Amino acid sequence: MDTTPTPEKTSPNPPSPHKNASWGAILSIVVILAMIVIGAFYAWGKRIAEEHPLQQPNSDTGPVSY
Repeated sequence: MDTTPTPEKTSPNPPSPHKNASWGAILSIVVILAMIVIGAFYAWGKRIAEEHPLQQPNSDTGPVSY
């Protein structure tokens, strides 16, 4: 008698367990890039505000009457 075990049937393409993880990685990258872009616009706006402060109307002259 032959005592070798029979090979079990295996599917040629096992399901990929990391497909769900790839969506999480893509979402994380998108969130990080969005945070970088928002931070860059914030810093850029702050720098522009420091270089060119808003001119306040001069209150010493008062209203102009004709």
